[in-house]
Amino acid sequence: MKESRKYLDPVFLSTLGNMDLVARCAVEGFFSGLHPSPFHGFSVEYSDHREYHAGDELKFVDWKVFGRSDKLYIKQFQQETNTTAYILLDSSKSMSFAGDGKVSKMDYASFLAAALSYLMLSQSDSTALTLFAETVTKYIPPHSKRTHLNMILKTLQQNKPAGQTNLAGVLHTFAETTKRRGIVILISDLLNDEDDIFKGLAHLKFLKHDVIVFQTMDHQELNLDYEGLIQFEDLESKEKIRTFPRSLREGYRERVAGFLDEIGKTTGNTGIDYCLLDTSQTLDRALVAYLAKRKRLM
Repeated sequence: MKESRKYLDPVFLSTLGNMDLVARCAVEGFFSGLHPSPFHGFSVEYSDHREYHAGDELKFVDWKVFGRSDKLYIKQFQQETNTTAYILLDSSKSMSFAGDGKVSKMDYASFLAAALSYLMLSQSDSTALTLFAETVTKYIPPHSKRTHLNMILKTLQQNKPAGQTNLAGVLHTFAETTKRRGIVILISDLLNDEDDIFKGLAHLKFLKHDVIVFQTMDHQELNLDYEGLIQFEDLESKEKIRTFPRSLREGYRERVAGFLDEIGKTTGNTGIDYCLLDTSQTLDRALVAYLAKRKRLM
C-alpha cells in the first residue's frame, strides 16, 4: 500500500486514538494520493497551487515559486461558493458490529464523518452533525468557523452506539425542522424498513436538499464468510440463532445483493447519490463521492 493510502486505512486510523489525527491523516493522505488532483478549486489549505499547463493564463503564475524551484505553478484561489452540509450519523446498536473484530461500522462511520467535517470546514462550508438511533441523541448546529471542528470531533470521539434504529422517523424529523437547504450526508447501515427509509429520503429531496447516502456495511455482513457452527445475535433485538453459515451462504448473498440493488436503483431514480462502503476498504471512495457531488453544485 502506498503511504498515502495507509492514512486512509480504517485499521491504521483506529490505532491513532484521536479523532483530530484521524481527520487530518485521512484528508491529507487522500489529497496527497491524488496526482494530479481533479478537485483543484476547493478551498483546502494544501491545494494552493497546481502545475502550469499550456494555455493557462500567465497572470496566475506564481513567480516567487518559479524563482525558488525553476518550475511553473498556477495559483489556486478560494472557492467563493459555500454551502451548508448536514452529517447524519447512525449511532444505533447495529453499528457496533465488527465481523473481523478490527473496525466496527461505528468506528468506520465516525472516521468518515470526521474526515468529511475536516474537509468541509477547510472549504469554509457551514457544517452540522446529527447523531441518532431511535431519535436524535445529539445535534451540533451548522457553523463555518474552523474552531467548530473541535466540537464535532470531540462529539464523535465520545459517541457510543446504543438503541434501535428508527431511521425513517429521524429523517422526517430532520426534514421538518431544518430550514436551510444544503447537502445532507447520511451515514448508516440502512438496516431498517426499506420503504420507510425511501419515504424519509424522498422528504429531503422534496425540500430541495442534495442528498448523499453512504451505506456502511461490514465485510462479513456482505459475504458471510464464516466457517463452522456459529451463534449469531441481533445486536438490537437480542434474538439468537445457531447455524452453519456455509449452508446459508448462497441464499444469503442473493438476498443481500437484492437488498443493495433495490437501494441503488431507488436512490438513483430519485436523484440521490448512493455509495456502498465496505469497512475493510479505505475511505478514499467516500471522499471522492463527496467531492464529486460538491463540485457539481458549484
